[in-house]
Amino acid sequence: GGAQKFRVKLLPEGAGSPTDVLCQVGLDGIRMLDPSTNRTLRIYPLDTLTKWEVLDSTVFAIWAKTSVDFEAKRIRLKSNSYTSNTLLDTVTAATVQFKEIGEDARAKGTVDAGKSSIQSNEKKKGFDWMFAKPVDEVKDHWVPDEAAKKCQSCAGDFSHFNRRHHCRNCGEIFCDKCSQGRIALTAEDNAPLVRVCDRCMAEVSQRLSMAQEAANRSTTVQSHGDLARKLKEELERNRKSSGDGVWRCIWNKNAGSCVSYLHSPSSG
Repeated sequence: GGAQKFRVKLLPEGAGSPTDVLCQVGLDGIRMLDPSTNRTLRIYPLDTLTKWEVLDSTVFAIWAKTSVDFEAKRIRLKSNSYTSNTLLDTVTAATVQFKEIGEDARAKGTVDAGKSSIQSNEKKKGFDWMFAKPVDEVKDHWVPDEAAKKCQSCAGDFSHFNRRHHCRNCGEIFCDKCSQGRIALTAEDNAPLVRVCDRCMAEVSQRLSMAQEAANRSTTVQSHGDLARKLKEELERNRKSSGDGVWRCIWNKNAGSCVSYLHSPSSG
């Protein structure tokens, strides 16, 4: 509970039709959910976001780094003016809160080696949502077998002897030689080992390692619900303190700061 959901249309970047999705914003990232089944179609962790803004009155966009694209990928969500601006506020507040949590964890120092395994397990649970991807996640980037003639990595031609294999992290197709890696995509104890390409093997290993390191440095346990409620309260305080207007934040990730300004509803 606590994460906010918005009914929006996911706009295609190339050919194709808009897709109805539920956009869920929480401290675990921005999720695109199937409206009928609530299944996660895609998740963009907050630390992968490089930019977000309202492009016009009805379209909110984020740019996120992925293991598939060399440059940040743009994701556009169409709704109405109110929803677009609320998405802007919510994503900004979530990212600021996420950054503060990371700073708090670093400031608390390392956990004493003598802490019991029970405390360690509880601490791990408190951080799992930060870096876990759902096991049943369906990739929005999943290349059909018939569309791939060559390995995405070495460009070797596929044949009866050189068979196609999907990377379970990025959805691209590789030959057996270029997809030897086996790794769990989540930090859960029972997460299955799945086939991944060489690039995703390095990316997933680093992501899980960094998240585990952050968990090990923390001496406090805060549940996802507690953090999400804190985020919601912060948004409410901003709205009440601004009177008729709404406080907007422009997040400068490189500078690590948030510039606030008062936004009048009449300005769109």
